[in-house]
Amino acid sequence: MKTWLTYLAAAAMGLAFELTFRDSLFFVSSMNFMADVVMKLGAFIVFPLAFITMASGTASLSRRRGRTAFVWLSTLFWAILTSLVLSLCAALVFRILPTAFPATSTTPSSADQYNSLYSALYSTTASRLVSANPLSFNAFLNFVKTGDCLIPVILLSLIFGYALRPTTQVIRPAYITLNSISEAMFRLARLVARFLWIGIFFLSGSWFYSIFKDGSVHYSWRFLILCIVMVLVVLFVAIPLIFALATGFRRNPYKQISRLLSAAVASFFSVNYLFSQSTLYTDCRTNLGIQKNIVSTSLPLHSVLTKGGSAFVSTMCTCSLIYAINGSLPTVLQTVTVAFACTLVSFISCVHAGYEVLFCVSFALGLLDLNLSGEEFSLIGLLPLINGIALMIDTMLAGLGTSFTACHLKSDCDIVGGDTV
Repeated sequence: MKTWLTYLAAAAMGLAFELTFRDSLFFVSSMNFMADVVMKLGAFIVFPLAFITMASGTASLSRRRGRTAFVWLSTLFWAILTSLVLSLCAALVFRILPTAFPATSTTPSSADQYNSLYSALYSTTASRLVSANPLSFNAFLNFVKTGDCLIPVILLSLIFGYALRPTTQVIRPAYITLNSISEAMFRLARLVARFLWIGIFFLSGSWFYSIFKDGSVHYSWRFLILCIVMVLVVLFVAIPLIFALATGFRRNPYKQISRLLSAAVASFFSVNYLFSQSTLYTDCRTNLGIQKNIVSTSLPLHSVLTKGGSAFVSTMCTCSLIYAINGSLPTVLQTVTVAFACTLVSFISCVHAGYEVLFCVSFALGLLDLNLSGEEFSLIGLLPLINGIALMIDTMLAGLGTSFTACHLKSDCDIVGGDTV
């Protein structure tokens, strides 16, 4: 049975259990506790997986001149291209189907509460950027203590990878050993992906509980319709067209997207890009048939930089909030300016894992000097939904970006067992 089907079945079970036992305090507390444990276990596996595989992949790629540089440049190109195009796509669809963002119970009730929320957001961002900086006062301590950002892991593994290049016979045994360990890490990721449906059950139960507890979803059907229309436009029109043009129509974009469904489902219900990494590594190597060294070096970069989904949803939410506050549709110039601002801010949204959309909207409004009197914090009520959509698209873009790099490097490999994951 395909992994994405088991994930969806587990999510359906989570919904059924939530609807049946929602009044049970024991069930709610147990479900939330297990969801927290599963989330921490998922993130725990990601950091050694990313570090070991990227170090091995960098050492392998650097044996041929220019391949490492191409991976980095193609990743940056894909991240900028997709973020900008999807933001403008969100602006265009919003102009066609304008919808005001629904007011929710999370909107600050006073100016003091609004200021405290904003202060906390800015101070938290500053501290996270410092902790994600591997060149700060104690770089190794930051690497060990990193909780929700891959930046220190990526830079340290890059240094290790270059040091382990098999340029001499003395280094070759170390390179072979690390390459074998990275193969073991891919096997571990595949094993985790197969049994991750158990975690999806707990996470989906907690996800549905959060959505129904706030209640915003019950009276925001127009905004939900806008979200559905935009997601369909992105998944069936925008992303396939971008991928087809970028790869010269050498790969079927719809087949590529379908083979990334399991990682997308994991991102949607976990609302955390780190949790889905094990499945994403497996999808890219097994389902998409990409060589190990390309997946190892390109995928962590895409997970940090490729935030087209976050920029897309943030543009939609920002325009919708402005429409709700002003009572009139933003001008074309304002809409395009919002799209560019959300694109710019999205590139550092990885430091707020699980809150990317809230971060992008708040900082985009700050860049544009737009004061909505705290109405942007009404996003919190629908954050599991809108941030889940953003990360689902981010995950697919990360996988497609890795496939884009592999296509131009001609580094495909045979898919063993076919599309089974």
